[in-house]
Amino acid sequence: LKSINLGAGGMFKNQGLMTNQGIGVVATVDVTGGWTQDNTGSFVTDIDLDNQITDKLTLTETGDFAGTAPLNFLSIDKLFTQYTLATGSAMTDSGITAQTLHPAVGFNFLTRVDNGTDLVLYADNPTFLDLAQDPGSGTTDPGVFQMAQYLDDVEAASSPDNPMARLINMLRFSQTEAELGAALTRLTPHYAVHTFDMINRSTDTMLDQAHECTGVAAYKNTDGRCIWGTITPQAEYSRDAGAGTTSRDDTLKTMSLGGIAEVGHNWSLGATLGRTEYDSKIAFNGDELSETKGESWQAYALAKYENNNYFVDFALGGGTGSFKGERDTHIDQVGFIPGETLDGVYLPEELLDGIGNSVTYNQDTSQFGGSARVGMTHQMGAFYLQPTLQFDARWLDVSGKEEGSVAAFSFDGSDNMFYAVTPALEVGADIPVSDIASFRIYGKAGVEFSTKQWEIEGRFAAAENLPGNPALHLTEAIDSPLYRVGAGLELNGVNGVGLAVRYNGAFGETVKQNAVSASLKVSF
Repeated sequence: LKSINLGAGGMFKNQGLMTNQGIGVVATVDVTGGWTQDNTGSFVTDIDLDNQITDKLTLTETGDFAGTAPLNFLSIDKLFTQYTLATGSAMTDSGITAQTLHPAVGFNFLTRVDNGTDLVLYADNPTFLDLAQDPGSGTTDPGVFQMAQYLDDVEAASSPDNPMARLINMLRFSQTEAELGAALTRLTPHYAVHTFDMINRSTDTMLDQAHECTGVAAYKNTDGRCIWGTITPQAEYSRDAGAGTTSRDDTLKTMSLGGIAEVGHNWSLGATLGRTEYDSKIAFNGDELSETKGESWQAYALAKYENNNYFVDFALGGGTGSFKGERDTHIDQVGFIPGETLDGVYLPEELLDGIGNSVTYNQDTSQFGGSARVGMTHQMGAFYLQPTLQFDARWLDVSGKEEGSVAAFSFDGSDNMFYAVTPALEVGADIPVSDIASFRIYGKAGVEFSTKQWEIEGRFAAAENLPGNPALHLTEAIDSPLYRVGAGLELNGVNGVGLAVRYNGAFGETVKQNAVSASLKVSF
């Protein structure tokens, strides 16, 4: 029906199921007369967000609506605003309740009467941040909360036309708080900021390996020259901040070469070059969110000043890296009823288009910085004691781009400064094993106090031109203090050749690091 003619004073009373020209079709029906719907009645309302239209009744006389208004969304590529469901000479809202096919925790549909004549459907929705922080979401991850705030900013930037409308609507149609929390967690590009932490740790490894020839000398009769090669085949890192947060598990493989030589009575100069391979996985409640692989190259100039038992060693340099990976971005699709049979039986529910189940990404990194370590060595026969104080300052930059989904992000380039100070103590002993060889054993411990967090800025690639230019500011905490420990066994033989196996670990409130390395050095 396109119209209903009840005549002057006529009244249509709905105590059943009413649709305008059948479900799955948006239409306006003109009613000559009035309309009343009691608590047993349902006015099924088709909604086409793409065209911003809904089913509608235009009455020549009064309207009074109770019961329900089941909503059937035929498209979701624009944001929901407000829509007039019925107009009349006078209108009464007697408690009509808008309903969806399935629970939708992100929507709160309501009705009201405007101007005394119009029944209006609108929504007073909770913010994504409120939904994420609800205990039922199952997440307590700060990055997810930052993502939720960004979605709120994107949604508020433009309505109803918004390039992220489909994604926003799909999230709001989540059937439970836990489903929404999991979807927000998947959409958050956790890996992007974590890359800062990975390249920073590779720098720590490089600088530690660079001390191979600037530590306590095992040979007293060399001419002050030393070359080395070191490999750390599997440096393992894990981060777990507790229930409701995302976890990180990384494996780094680092190899470096270097050399240093005396250039004066007190000074030595040298250089080191190294390469690191990365494999990083981020998960939530046992489900993998992303996997990142990459590599970086670093080079540092080295210098050491010695005066009696005191020394200062320096490192200055940096490097570049490249990373690639894939992450899960799937969100459950939204269902709708496409139509009905001639007998009034609804056709099976169908799904609207989704956003894509994953994105691939690439990142480029660069870093530059310096390190200075001040210390003294106290010899006590075969034993030595070496307290040190190390200062680090680094600039790190990460940029990247994702592809494959409307959920893809663009990171035009964010930088961070990292500062750290680490007091440490090393204790060791040299034990002769023959006339030409000695065995060194040592242990060390230190406490690193550093910058507290990393931060990266990014935007949905499809939403870079929104008014106000909203951005995601994603952070990752750095454990400080970080407790560092190490131990090593070194065999020093003929002609200044030394072989060593070393362990280095670091432990904080949420992180654990463990690495074993092997090295060969020649002093001559």
